[in-house]
Amino acid sequence: MMAMAIPTSICAPPPPPEPAPTVVVPIVMYHNVLKSKTGKYVVSPAQLEADFIAYKDAGYTAVFLSEIIAWVDGQGSLPQKPIVITFDDGHYNNIHYGLEIAKKYDMKFMINPVTSFSKFTTDSGDHSNPNYSHITWEQMRMAHESGLVEFGNHTHNMHKFKPRYGIAQMSNESMEDYTDAFLRDISESQRLFEQSGVPAPRTFAYPFGKYSKESRALLVDMGFRALLTCNEWTNTITQGKPDKLHNLGRFNRDGSYSTQRFLEKISK
Repeated sequence: MMAMAIPTSICAPPPPPEPAPTVVVPIVMYHNVLKSKTGKYVVSPAQLEADFIAYKDAGYTAVFLSEIIAWVDGQGSLPQKPIVITFDDGHYNNIHYGLEIAKKYDMKFMINPVTSFSKFTTDSGDHSNPNYSHITWEQMRMAHESGLVEFGNHTHNMHKFKPRYGIAQMSNESMEDYTDAFLRDISESQRLFEQSGVPAPRTFAYPFGKYSKESRALLVDMGFRALLTCNEWTNTITQGKPDKLHNLGRFNRDGSYSTQRFLEKISK
């Protein structure tokens, strides 16, 4: 009896799986927006407006980090060239100048306030001065309700050089004591966000860019999804791989750069 021929289609190996979608995302880090001076961590309102125009002209669309997180989880979509704009420390001038410029060009951005600074400004009543004030709880709510601003965590009271450098573990501190101090500080910050009527952030910006594998693990265990460093690189984000969000690079917007020079830097 002749053997039955086996169709070649049955023996053919399955096609390779489609690669997971990826997106390249530059993240920009601003600090102060001031008319009075410029510097490494200061831009003028005119520079900020020129930057926003340049981003749009280069084809970038500003998105929230929450949109990036959702996309990684398989929800929603992203534009062809997303860019994330962040402001660290929570200076009032970020909204005094920045929000009006953002409205003009429909640019979303994130503010990462140090909540102890905001608490002091709110409690003291000395607020709304673009030269030195930090954002108050009411100003946070107003910015959030604009639809153009979301907030990230930048610690409650760990934005210091001494005795602890940012969130670093001190040399004479046990891991148990470090963990306790770290969790208490970040939890207090989250509590104050919620108390102020702003959603508790799921993103965290390391003060001075200082981080460790221990701090990363603690933040992930607390539910933070995206962790922002000060390392200057462009991020390649892969859908279905949330760990790609745990070491995000950012480009500091040095005020001594021209808009064109800075755009070339982040576009490489």
